[in-house]
Amino acid sequence: MKRTAMIFPVVALILTMSLATASPGRAGGLSLRECVNRALTQNPLAAEGRLGVEAGGQGLLSARGKHLPRLSLDMNYALRQDPAPFIPAQAITVPARFSDEYAAWGVSLVLPVYQGGQISNNVDLAAVRRDLQEYSLARTLNDLIANTVNTYNKILQLASLREASSASVAALEEQLKSTRLLFDVGRIARVDLLKVEVQLANERQRLLTLDEGIATAGATLRYLMGEDPGGGAGPPLLSDNLVVQAAPSDPASGPLDAARQRPEYLAAVKGVEEAELSRKIALGKLLPAVNATGGYTDQYGFRPSYDETNWFIGLQASVPLFDRSLSVDLARGKTLRDKATERLRVVDHQLRLEVGTSVASLRESAHRVETARQVIEQARESFRIEREKFGSGAGTMTDLLLAQAADITAEANLAQALFDYNAALVAYRTATGTLEEYIR
Repeated sequence: MKRTAMIFPVVALILTMSLATASPGRAGGLSLRECVNRALTQNPLAAEGRLGVEAGGQGLLSARGKHLPRLSLDMNYALRQDPAPFIPAQAITVPARFSDEYAAWGVSLVLPVYQGGQISNNVDLAAVRRDLQEYSLARTLNDLIANTVNTYNKILQLASLREASSASVAALEEQLKSTRLLFDVGRIARVDLLKVEVQLANERQRLLTLDEGIATAGATLRYLMGEDPGGGAGPPLLSDNLVVQAAPSDPASGPLDAARQRPEYLAAVKGVEEAELSRKIALGKLLPAVNATGGYTDQYGFRPSYDETNWFIGLQASVPLFDRSLSVDLARGKTLRDKATERLRVVDHQLRLEVGTSVASLRESAHRVETARQVIEQARESFRIEREKFGSGAGTMTDLLLAQAADITAEANLAQALFDYNAALVAYRTATGTLEEYIR
């Protein structure tokens, strides 16, 4: 596949240079990198994922512990109405020992010798599930990066629209004053005055809508950064500008190979391994189980007083002859393995689709930014001409308001195109597994 830098036209670089002259960043505000770092370190979702990885590691240690001997201490005490044999007869000449009060304690050891491969497979299964927790954490972090970047850019877009809308309101207010003077001296009809008043009311309403959108996006960004979204602090102050970044190059291994290193794909691969190990464990339950045992006991009789110790060693074997549930579990394991295999195919096809779609979206959004910048220059020039014509009496109020509306629409289209380009860039980096570029 050709490198993305070749796929996207040189316009990306041209736009980067032309848009670099946009409004300067605000001093003291948060940069995009700072917001992403806060999200990765302070968001409770990230902390939850890390605890899940830690729990997965502990599960692996627990599974490995099944290989070790099990040592236990047993104790008992009994008081009976009638004496009972607490030590059975060992021979004709060695009678049983009776007492109505007796106690015993003992240490027993069980060492698994053969369990049909269940123990080793359980260790492998625990390792796979720990890896799945790590991939789940990676997906969570990727989602936090993508959502933080998109929310940050959405605030920048809305702030740009608000700045344009605020300037439009100020211009319309001045225009309304001039129009009233012209109406008072009889140079224009009342309908022209009403048109300006309606346009001003619409623009003020649009300004209120943008303020509400900025507040909502600001609360979302605070939530993503692990802060209280309802704390009343208002939208955070941001320092970056919404510009077109340089078109990214494909990873050295190719976009599709890079996408197959994404946690979603790796988790699907591990899902197949998990299902296969579960099937092997179900098969192991149908095989014999052998344990080595040993122990030491000490028994006491109080009335009459007697004390006897003993030790033992041996082997225990268990062979399942018939258990319908075990056969069903084995068949279920095979079905789940086939299901996981199909899931892997689905994820692979989805990755191919996401890579192709993100490349096309990034290319298309770059062209839209270029077109929007050309249109905005034309709209501004048209608005300037209509203002001069109206001021000299050669133009109409309708033409002036239409030109002003076209200028506002062009500003909005450029802001939307810039946001869409950056959103497409996030989608491309998500598809190719290169979201870490935002924290470098």
